[in-house]
Amino acid sequence: MINTETYTKNTQIYIKNVENYLKEKYGEIKPQWIGLLDSLAFQYDLFQLAKVAVAENGLVTHTSRGLTANPSLKILNDSSIQVQKLVQSLGISPMAESKLKVEASDDTDDFLTALTK
Repeated sequence: MINTETYTKNTQIYIKNVENYLKEKYGEIKPQWIGLLDSLAFQYDLFQLAKVAVAENGLVTHTSRGLTANPSLKILNDSSIQVQKLVQSLGISPMAESKLKVEASDDTDDFLTALTK
């Protein structure tokens, strides 16, 4: 559904798995999720590319001022944060799953009604 052909293989596999998960869980991918999935694909791809750049170039780089942190580290960190937020928004993380289960099983009103009868 999301066009990932220009992204890394890891990103293509990840987004396909997310799409399959959402289809299995909800029976479809709702139109309002497309933007979130597209953003997730982009951010996850940035994460993958930054990870490779850090692996290839190391944690620090030499500049005219001496050693400095590899700029890819900031990209790696920022994209990781965005991926986590998007995953939470889509409800596909273990934490989001447990939160949804707690909200779905909230029977406080039934309990209070039973106490007041």
